[in-house]
Amino acid sequence: MKKLSKKTIWIIALAVVIVIGGSISASALLKKSPKEQYFSAELNSFNLMKDIVKDRYSDEFAWNEATKEKPSESTIEFSAEYNDPSGYDMTGMSDLINNATITLKNDLDPKKKEMSLEASANIAELSVDGVQFYLTSEKAMLTLPFLNEFLQVKESNVGNLLYQADPYAFTGDEEIEFDKFFNQTLISEDHLTHLQDTYLKMIYEELPDDAFVSADEKVDVDGKTIDAAKITLSLSEDQVKKLIEKVLTTAENDDQLKEIIKEQASLDPVTYNSEDVATMIEHFDESIKEAKQDLKDLQVPEGLTSTLWVQDDLVVKRDFSVEMGIDGMEPAALTVAGTQSLAKETQAFDYEFAFKDGYSEESVNLTGDLSWKDNKADDQITISVANSGLELSYTGTEELTDGTRDFDRKFTFSDPSSMAAYQLIWVGQSTYEKDQMNAEYHLAFEGDGLSQDIFQMNMDMDSKLVKSLDIDTDSMEVVDLGTMNAEEMETYYLEDVMPQLQEWMMEFYGAFYNSDMGY
Repeated sequence: MKKLSKKTIWIIALAVVIVIGGSISASALLKKSPKEQYFSAELNSFNLMKDIVKDRYSDEFAWNEATKEKPSESTIEFSAEYNDPSGYDMTGMSDLINNATITLKNDLDPKKKEMSLEASANIAELSVDGVQFYLTSEKAMLTLPFLNEFLQVKESNVGNLLYQADPYAFTGDEEIEFDKFFNQTLISEDHLTHLQDTYLKMIYEELPDDAFVSADEKVDVDGKTIDAAKITLSLSEDQVKKLIEKVLTTAENDDQLKEIIKEQASLDPVTYNSEDVATMIEHFDESIKEAKQDLKDLQVPEGLTSTLWVQDDLVVKRDFSVEMGIDGMEPAALTVAGTQSLAKETQAFDYEFAFKDGYSEESVNLTGDLSWKDNKADDQITISVANSGLELSYTGTEELTDGTRDFDRKFTFSDPSSMAAYQLIWVGQSTYEKDQMNAEYHLAFEGDGLSQDIFQMNMDMDSKLVKSLDIDTDSMEVVDLGTMNAEEMETYYLEDVMPQLQEWMMEFYGAFYNSDMGY
C-alpha cells in the first residue's frame, strides 16, 4: 500500500482549509437560502470583528497608512532600571545599567525607496556613535564608529560578495532584491481579488445547495438561551474528495497563484533568493500532481460536517468535525466546537479545538471576553492545553482620552508540571496626531524569583511625517566591497579596517577607564 508523503498531506490539508475557511469571502452573491445564510453569517461575523478592531485602533491604523505613503523620521530611545535584589551591588552593574541608553534613529521614504538607520549608545558619560546604515532599491551602505568610510554593496554584486567571503557556501549567483525590503503590503489588492474570484467563489458555487439544511433551535450562549437558526453543511467522502480535487486542479493551472507564492516568498529576501523561489515553485507543481494522484488513498469515512447557529445574521455557535486518513490506517479526527457572542461594545467566545489519531489525543481551549465602551477597554483572553495544563493568558485595560491611549497589558504563562508562572507586564501610553506620534513603553517580568521591581526596560518613541529625508552619504569616501575579490577584501581588512579598529578601541577603553564607570 502506498503511503502518502508529508508533502502530499500538507497540500491536501491546505485544500481542505481553503474549502472550509475560504467561504468567508464567498457570499457576495448571497440571498437567503440555507447555503446563503451559512456564508452570510460567517462573512458578517468576520466583518463585524474587523470593524470593531479598526474602530478601536483607528488612530494607529491611520498612522500606519500615512507612513506607507509619506516619508517619516522616527527616534527610539531604550533604557533600563535595575535594582539588585540583594541590596549590595559590589560590581557596579546597577549604576552601569541605570545610566545607559541606546538610541535608534530611522528614516524611511516608501515612495523613493530610501531608508537610513543610525545607532548610538551612552553609558554614563561615555558615548558611542557613528553606526549608520543606508539602503535604497539599488545599494546598501554601512559605516561603523571606527571607520572613516562607507562600506557599499550594490544589489547586482551581492552574489559576488557572498562568494568571495565564503566560496564553499555560496556560488556567486545568489540574489537579494533590496526593493523587497520596502514592500509593506503582504498581498496586493489584485492578488487578493484573484484568490477570491478564482477559489472562493468557485468553492461556493461547487458546494451543492442540498448539502445545507436549516432548522430553528434554542441554544445557550454566554449564559443566555437564545433562538437561533441551525444550519448544517454535510459533505460525503466523495463530495469532499471531488471538491479538493477541483481546488488542486485549479491551483495546478493557476500561473497567477504561482506569482503570488513568489511574491510572498520574496518578502523575505534574506531567507529566499531567486533560486530558492524557483525551486519552491517546482516543488509546488510536483506536490500538486502527487496530491491529486494520492487522493484515491485518502479516507474521509464520516465526510465533513459543519454546523452554525445563527442569530441576527451572526454566528453564535459552531460545531465542525472531519476525519481524514490514509487507506488502511486509523483516520485522524479534527473537531472545533464553541460559542461566540459578538456585539459592537462587547465580544465573548469559548472554543475547543480537538485532535485525535491512533497515537494521541489533544485539545486546546480558547476563551475570551473583550469590551470597548466609552473609549475604555477591558480584555481577557486565555489559551489552555487540556492534557498538560499549560496556559497562556492575556489581560489588558485601555483608556483613550484626547488622542492619548493609556494601557496596562499582562501576558501570563503557567506550567502546572513545574509549578512555574511567568508574566510579561507592558504598561505605557501612545499619542497619535495628524503628522506625528509619540509613545512611552515600560516592560517588566515577574516569575520565579523575579519581580518587576528588579528589572524594567523603557522605550520612548517619537515619529513624525516629513516632506523629504535628509540623508548624508557624501561626507565620507565609499569602499565598494561588492566589486572586490577575496585577496582585495583581505588586504582591505588587514591594512585599513584593523588599524582603525585598534586605534578606536584604545581611545574607547581609555575614555572608559577615565570615566566614573571605570574600575
